[in-house]
Amino acid sequence: MIGGRILKSASAAILCILVYALRTRLPIGNGIPFYSVLAALWCMQPYPDTTRRMAAQRSMGTLIGAAYGLLFILIGISSPLTAYLTAGVFVIPVIYTCVLLHKQNAAFFSCVVFLSISLTHSFDEAPYLFVLNRVLDTWIGILIGIAVNNFHLPEKHDRSTLYVCGIDSVLLTDHPYNVPYSKVELNRLIGNGVQFTVSTIHTLGEVISLMDGVHLQFPVIVMDGALLYQIAECRCLAYEALAPDAAKQAEHIISAHGLHCFVTVLLDETLLTYYGDFRNDAEHSYYEEHRKSPYCHFVQKQFRDTHSREPVLRLTVLAEPEQITALQDKLTAQLSDSVRMTCYPSQYPGYDFLKIMGVNATKQAMLRRLQSQMQIEKVVTFGSIPGAYDVYIGDGGGDATVKKLKKLSHIKKR
Repeated sequence: MIGGRILKSASAAILCILVYALRTRLPIGNGIPFYSVLAALWCMQPYPDTTRRMAAQRSMGTLIGAAYGLLFILIGISSPLTAYLTAGVFVIPVIYTCVLLHKQNAAFFSCVVFLSISLTHSFDEAPYLFVLNRVLDTWIGILIGIAVNNFHLPEKHDRSTLYVCGIDSVLLTDHPYNVPYSKVELNRLIGNGVQFTVSTIHTLGEVISLMDGVHLQFPVIVMDGALLYQIAECRCLAYEALAPDAAKQAEHIISAHGLHCFVTVLLDETLLTYYGDFRNDAEHSYYEEHRKSPYCHFVQKQFRDTHSREPVLRLTVLAEPEQITALQDKLTAQLSDSVRMTCYPSQYPGYDFLKIMGVNATKQAMLRRLQSQMQIEKVVTFGSIPGAYDVYIGDGGGDATVKKLKKLSHIKKR
């Protein structure tokens, strides 16, 4: 599908060529449209701040390269072979100047501009005019690129409704090529004032990894409603923990079944996950995959203070399906009024997850707390369970979900 960025790139290229055509009729030199088009395409970035950064990088690279190109011409080397060898040596000061100016990212463009002058135009009748036009070509392309990239038709978006999306099969799919489009469009909506967040069974660390690149401004609901967390401020806004007696009894039952559990607690603003001796390879793999996250600190149970008042947010069991079923039956028989359990297949073949949380730890309850804290009246939820959400996502999610969000948040002109 041909998207907006492709059309903008083509439009910028056409405008550069039209400006070149106009310059041929004016006494300011013709230039070469190739360099203008390259600069314009370099400025075609997803976000305005990235566009400005790329434009500054290209401008600085061009100025440094042109300055050394002019110096090379002033030396006046007459022998082509000597000139070419000298140009190779000149690459050293060109790059080093970029380093001294802390513009390392501009070094490539500086070399391109310098070499285009020294290797291909130093023996022209008017090499100085080429240097001038080379800089002018780049600035024309940059200005056109910024203007075209930042051009948007006027739109109004709903800024009073909170849009809440799940992640798996809603925002993300099994097809990773969908992700860049979704993230870019989400950021544009957020930048236009659309109130957006996610609500998921994933841990905080998993959410930050999965939503990497999305500029989440609102608190996120994680761990299936056990935690409300403001990522930008690294701050816990609310949590729903297991009752201390229920947590202790659940751990005892798990141990009595010969199973191991990960115990996630909240210490001040930090999530800690206590673990013991692993009983299977899946547990070890789970530990290795998550222990590097700065938002999930794993600590051996031997260092756990059993008399501490750290709230237990969740117990996680990872075992074979038969073991999970037997454990769930036992927990239901003894703690049905004190805990809420969620069971689902894990990413490790032959093993299931059993997540045990406080009876009031639900995404719906935490969403109501978020509404209260942020003073939001209207909420629209997106999910993949029929009848459980305002907008049902049954097509695999990804790009389709973001398009639905764009449509819903768009305010039509009257």
